Amino acid sequence: MELARLALAEALATNGVIGAVEGPRGLWLTVSEGEQLGGVTAVALPDGRYEIGLHLVGRLLVPLHPLAERIRSRIERAATEAGLADALGPIDIAFEDTGESAEI
Repeated sequence: MELARLALAEALATNGVIGAVEGPRGLWLTVSEGEQLGGVTAVALPDGRYEIGLHLVGRLLVPLHPLAERIRSRIERAATEAGLADALGPIDIAFEDTGESAEI
């Protein structure tokens, strides 16, 4: 849950990201001890790391591939600072929509 929270916070703080999307019926939702994080999944891998999946809304006219790379860099840096680098596995980023406001 800590990695999911960190990844979502870093993604949402990145210029060019408007929000996150839970998906149909909460498909992209991480839940633990009553806390729900929409738009992020954390899947345990056999090697003990966690694969992070983010489902985001990007701002219109922002190149999405460079935006995804900036998000990954932010997450990797934050995980290192939090002492979680060894637990972080692959980071998958999907832009589910683009728009101009957080109302999407």
